[in-house]
Amino acid sequence: MKKGKFIVFEGGEGSGKDTQIELLKRVLPSDTVYAHEPGSTRAGEKIRRLLLNKSSVLSPKAELLLFSAAREMLMKEVVIPSVDAGKTFVLNRFYPSTFAYQIHGRKQFELLGFLREITDSIIGEYKPDLYILLDVHPKIGLKRAGKHKKADRFEMETLAFHERVREGYLSVIQSLKKQFSNAVVINAEDSIKEVHDEVVSALKFHKII
Repeated sequence: MKKGKFIVFEGGEGSGKDTQIELLKRVLPSDTVYAHEPGSTRAGEKIRRLLLNKSSVLSPKAELLLFSAAREMLMKEVVIPSVDAGKTFVLNRFYPSTFAYQIHGRKQFELLGFLREITDSIIGEYKPDLYILLDVHPKIGLKRAGKHKKADRFEMETLAFHERVREGYLSVIQSLKKQFSNAVVINAEDSIKEVHDEVVSALKFHKII
């Protein structure tokens, strides 16, 4: 059986990933599988609560390991079975988020090789067909995010932290684009419709729809 397509949405706080993924449900096949990181498995949701809880005190390396543990369970329980069954799979955040937040945001560049080794082991041959980065300036994104929910551990970080996260995202996505031509950056400061139209165009260009 032909493997299904694997699509990843990335972006900082308030970039509109949830909104754009919801809109895609009108476009993608009805049996498309949707998930988010960290989470979407029993173990992953427990890890998610720990990571986002404002009272949690975690070192940068502990954060990286917890995100990776949740990713391992997601790949094993959800991603691989879905893709092997020929279904389209849409994921809200993947390892570029760990690169952006834990490496760039936390300024832990000495952990980069460690992250790459763990990630290669977890993902194996199941690499995404397309990464979509919804890029928004942190000032705008944080303002948007604050309108919809209470701030979590990461949203409470400084503006400087979120600016580093954005730099990390742009760096890793541009690298993927240069190496594999399977990444696109979309200006998420445009209207919801304009962003949606660009997302659909990217999916068509990469022959996903």
